[in-house]
Amino acid sequence: KDLARHNTKIQKDWWPSVYDMTVAGLPQIIIYIVANWISWIMFDYRVDLPQRAPSLVEFARDLTIMLVVGDYYIYFEHRTMHHFPVLRDHIHSVHHEYKKVFSWAGGWVHPLEDLAAVVTQVTCPVVFLHPHPLTFWAFVCLWTLLLVDEHSGHDVWWSPYVWLPFSTGGGGAPHDIHHYKPHTNFGFVFCIWDILFCTMEDVTDWYPGKTDFEPWVGAKDLKPVNGFVPPEGWSSHKNEKLKEN
Repeated sequence: KDLARHNTKIQKDWWPSVYDMTVAGLPQIIIYIVANWISWIMFDYRVDLPQRAPSLVEFARDLTIMLVVGDYYIYFEHRTMHHFPVLRDHIHSVHHEYKKVFSWAGGWVHPLEDLAAVVTQVTCPVVFLHPHPLTFWAFVCLWTLLLVDEHSGHDVWWSPYVWLPFSTGGGGAPHDIHHYKPHTNFGFVFCIWDILFCTMEDVTDWYPGKTDFEPWVGAKDLKPVNGFVPPEGWSSHKNEKLKEN
């Protein structure tokens, strides 16, 4: 299991085992190695590197634009997956097999959703912005690190949720809620879109890991549908918890 057992863990009643991490991680490692090898052999595409690096202003400007626009795209891609039952139950439900997440769960997705997520990530830089390659590579690295943070199951100090003002940052704490209350917190890097479109659920003390509540069971007489607990089940449970406190 997680050897450090750090106190940043959100749902402290469960820790991923070596088996959990192997089952989720090994297929992803194999797929990415094979896919990169195939693409290297089949597509003889090389990037002509500019003679000069981007200025700091250009680097910061383009990186910010790619993060904001990419997050906007993925917010609505994510909401679309939840809105249409055929997408939610047959594609996005693969990712929601994990109600208590850890880093490798972030990449545990249906191949079609993986493709959709990549499209949301690269559309802005490839189609519209055309940034310096160094800026684009920095964006890809940062995006990947944020994906790990978002599904880490830990509330760490460097998560955007912690250091961005007005709770506008995403990360492990807000996204952890989404995996057991999946009609909220669709954002990735930021929570701006959740706040603007009224899908934001603030991080509070009553959530699993700080209570004995089993998230996949739902309220007393409500059962999950294809792994997704009905919204009314969460409303009634939250009201009960608030009354208790």
